[in-house]
Amino acid sequence: MLVDQLKALIAPEVESLGFILWGIEMDAYSADTGSMTLRIFIDHEEGISIDDCQEVSRAVGAILDVEDPISGAYSLEVSSPGVNRRVFNALQAKALEGFEVKVQLHQATENNRRRFKGVIISVDNDDVLVKTEEDEEIRFDFHNVDKMRVVPKF
Repeated sequence: MLVDQLKALIAPEVESLGFILWGIEMDAYSADTGSMTLRIFIDHEEGISIDDCQEVSRAVGAILDVEDPISGAYSLEVSSPGVNRRVFNALQAKALEGFEVKVQLHQATENNRRRFKGVIISVDNDDVLVKTEEDEEIRFDFHNVDKMRVVPKF
């Protein structure tokens, strides 16, 4: 998969600059812009500034120009994951135990649920347990996650 190839290609550079590669999103080709969008999310324990995003964008852009892993035109965006950060893997979900998340699955669970909101109770390897607002416990494999986002508290 292209996202995995991109991750392997750019993660060492992002980490050498002192940041964590939080995740990568690729939007489909847009007829309006004439290109696709490659979004790279970086994080740091002290937060992310615009200067940090510019630094990573320059470094990653140079690698992508040389390696040319993406065919066709694309736009590169680098940003922090934000307060409503997307959860890209089970390790990130584990670190967010106790946080409220919105979940959308590829396939419905045994409870016949595909979309729900709840608190991450536990994560064991790829096995995730979420307690919904309705007090229902839903267990699913992280590989079944289409999208998971943190629900920010204000």
